[in-house]
Amino acid sequence: MRNPTADWMKLATDSYLLWADSMMVIGMRASDMMTGRGSSHENVRMVTEKVQANAELAAKLFWGGPTTPERAARKAVRHYSKRVRANRRRLSKG
Repeated sequence: MRNPTADWMKLATDSYLLWADSMMVIGMRASDMMTGRGSSHENVRMVTEKVQANAELAAKLFWGGPTTPERAARKAVRHYSKRVRANRRRLSKG
């Protein structure tokens, strides 16, 4: 039997982790820009990735549409989390 409270708590936790990773990525990119370590390639990549990720999520939600707001939120958090974690790992290496 599903526990709706636990489901929402997992979504809240996953959302928090996405937020924390996002703040780390923003901080690393801002630091690189301010210190001159950033490149124009990275700036273009940052914008391109955002546009692409948003378009992909819109298509996922449209074609494989969730039936509830909770499912839509889960799909969005999962979608963005993968990309943000990959950016965090990549930026922390350099």
